[in-house]
Amino acid sequence: MIDSTRPGAVLADTVLDALATRGFACQVVGDHVVVTRDATRLVVPAPGRTVPETFARRLEHALRPVLGTDWLRPAPTGEEHVPGAADLDVQVLDAIVDQCPASGEWCAFLPAELTVMGTGPTRDAALRDLKVAAALWLGLPVDLVVLMTPDVI
Repeated sequence: MIDSTRPGAVLADTVLDALATRGFACQVVGDHVVVTRDATRLVVPAPGRTVPETFARRLEHALRPVLGTDWLRPAPTGEEHVPGAADLDVQVLDAIVDQCPASGEWCAFLPAELTVMGTGPTRDAALRDLKVAAALWLGLPVDLVVLMTPDVI
């Protein structure tokens, strides 16, 4: 069990409650929870564990196209519309970007699918190339693919 009293940490319960109130199904598997809704699928720490603040901010940012701004704040009440996957079917993917020390060329890839990669002379160019490759791999328009890198906050 991870200490839930660290400063800046967010309880996984808070994240799970926010997702559950927005229509996500949560299935506990050991120390993690598989969270799904439509084509969106993610894995977060189980209840009672913590989510480091930096990861919580990345997660909030990555799901913004699906759930709207400030979705990790308390759930909305009343009849207001909450943007969701039914409005926009976005695929959020983890991406790693690395620069080759010998050539200076940048390479971006999906850690979950090493056969999908992008390259370019700059970090941004490699990510743009990866986004196109991932969209082709998924069969989606490029604007429906969101890449999440470890430094996205």
